[in-house]
Amino acid sequence: MRSETVEEPPAHKRPVAFVADPVGIAASLRPLLENHAAACERERRIVPAVMEALRASGLFQITAPERAGGPGHRLTTHIETVAELAKGCVGTAWAYGLLSGITGTAFALPPAMTERLFQTGEELFCSASAPSGKAVAVSGGYRVSGRWGYGSGCLHADWALNGVMIETDAGFEPALVFLDLRDPACSIEDNWHVAGMAGSGSNMIVARDLLVPEELILWSSRTPPAEAILAMEGLEPRDRWPMEPLFPLGVLAPMLGAATALLEGVVQAMPRRQIVGWTYAGQSGSEALVGMTGRAAMEIDSAWLHVRRAAGMLDETAQHRVLTGFDKARIQADCGYAMELLRAAGNRLMDIAGPGAFALSSPLQRIWRDLSVGTRHNALNGQLSIELYGRAITGLRSNIALLPDITPAPIWAEPK
Repeated sequence: MRSETVEEPPAHKRPVAFVADPVGIAASLRPLLENHAAACERERRIVPAVMEALRASGLFQITAPERAGGPGHRLTTHIETVAELAKGCVGTAWAYGLLSGITGTAFALPPAMTERLFQTGEELFCSASAPSGKAVAVSGGYRVSGRWGYGSGCLHADWALNGVMIETDAGFEPALVFLDLRDPACSIEDNWHVAGMAGSGSNMIVARDLLVPEELILWSSRTPPAEAILAMEGLEPRDRWPMEPLFPLGVLAPMLGAATALLEGVVQAMPRRQIVGWTYAGQSGSEALVGMTGRAAMEIDSAWLHVRRAAGMLDETAQHRVLTGFDKARIQADCGYAMELLRAAGNRLMDIAGPGAFALSSPLQRIWRDLSVGTRHNALNGQLSIELYGRAITGLRSNIALLPDITPAPIWAEPK
């Protein structure tokens, strides 16, 4: 249980970092991440040298709103930053993307919550939003217990924003609660042993009878409707981002960087890489392999186009009108289809690179494994996401729990 001792806040709270060019900063860190990528996979976490550099860079706070002292960068900029880091280390970028995204969310909350959550100003937040926990009302707040899998970045987080079902007089109500991972009632179960994306450190978060104060609970039923939020004065762009598309866009970002890094590595080696048993001076002498390279590059370019369209719906369209269920279904389809494109590009590039690229000494095989596993996340299943889009177009019921409403179908799709 949590100790009842109240800790005095530190005399100085570090101000929120203001990074004007996060993509440029991420690019400058790429060599460092590349040098530690094998260790990241081996240790299944962001290694200390990289974590120190990320903290010093201020990149963890790039989506903190201006009212909190942050730069309030666009969602598109966050995606580009994560993708740039992924060129150096995919696992690090995945964990960074979740940590920075949820930390930005925490900075955007009302002062009554941020004053509790940020004691030093350097706290980091992870999240496992599936309602795998249970909360029961007690004196002083709620007692929370549960186990949450896939807690990417949890080894580096101070808090976890996790899903629970809260027991009320009317039954159970879904909510998100902030879990203090430094509390003895919380622990991390080391169960993340995987063929790819090992560096994300997506272990199990466990809470046993943790006391959570009322002020640190986000009730789903108390969230204002999107129409009301749109009409509110003094909000910043991130306040109007709908919740449903944020996760798929967030986990898609490192895959964009992974595929790009794979493309660069394969293309740079083509002139000197021999094709054993064939008469070409190098791979770049084969029209077939050059054509495959062009197709892989086009698949990656196409994935970026879908992602930019999807992110633009939040950065631009959602700022002047409420996104419909159909809009959100198309965003989900954009993300799922982009994942398919990136995985296809990765497989094609490894076909070009040949068997030597699968040697454990080759960084290409590590990137390919990360890409192969990361693009299979259930939230971005390509076939199911495309089916969702087809259902939205043809007026059928949704097939995804997060988006029960995928209406209205476009006018042109009405039967005649």
